[in-house]
Amino acid sequence: NEPRFSQYLYFLFAPTLVYRDEYPRTKRVRWIVVISNFVEFGLSIFYLAFILGSLMLPVYQVFGTQYLDWKWFVKSIIKSSFSGICFLVTINYLLLHTWMNAWAEMLQFADRLFYKDWWNSTTYYTFFRTWNVVVHDWLYTYIYKDMYEIVPYNRVLSATIVFFISAIVHEYILAFAFGFFYPVIFILFITIGFPMFFIRKTFSNLFMWLSWSLGTGIIFSLHAIELYARQNCPPYPNYYLDLFIPRSWSCHEQFNS
Repeated sequence: NEPRFSQYLYFLFAPTLVYRDEYPRTKRVRWIVVISNFVEFGLSIFYLAFILGSLMLPVYQVFGTQYLDWKWFVKSIIKSSFSGICFLVTINYLLLHTWMNAWAEMLQFADRLFYKDWWNSTTYYTFFRTWNVVVHDWLYTYIYKDMYEIVPYNRVLSATIVFFISAIVHEYILAFAFGFFYPVIFILFITIGFPMFFIRKTFSNLFMWLSWSLGTGIIFSLHAIELYARQNCPPYPNYYLDLFIPRSWSCHEQFNS
């Protein structure tokens, strides 16, 4: 039978990316759960604003206004590592816990497995499968399984396609949000995340947290530097060059000259 419009409409608002004609449903809506999740969502927004406004962005406001040596870049990345991981954990809690659970409760959506215990991961293989179950299920259902059927018994190729698509989508979202293209996440995904995914050797949980913190610090630092370079540094003469080539790469030339 063809799906009804009401089923499609429910899917558009349900906290899932995988379409089904029917989903497991709860018997009633617990409005106290809805309200508490939206309150936590609002508090998380304020906490994120505090991290950005007080701990992270002030470090980079000087970029493009004076000459900065390599020591400043190293110190900035280290400073951003701790606040960056706090920002990342809060984003995860805000989107995958409070927001998803609030809508799931309102829509009586019974499946609440939006993430698993990624914080206990000792391998990147486990981390990528538990960090965001909602997106992981979509990638597995619509990308990995289809590629596995096209190229049977080639899991490496299927996983590679999934990684590339995931990295491209992340970069598209950031480019749309910031208004410029800076493929930091794509490069880290392909050069570090992708090889580490296939290394099944168990690392310590402390190593995982340190790598997450450093990676987040690098990602945020480079994007924040480019954000202020867009404010303080002259643009490239060509629109497309200015869109795809970071201004921060040439910003210090004005001080050298």
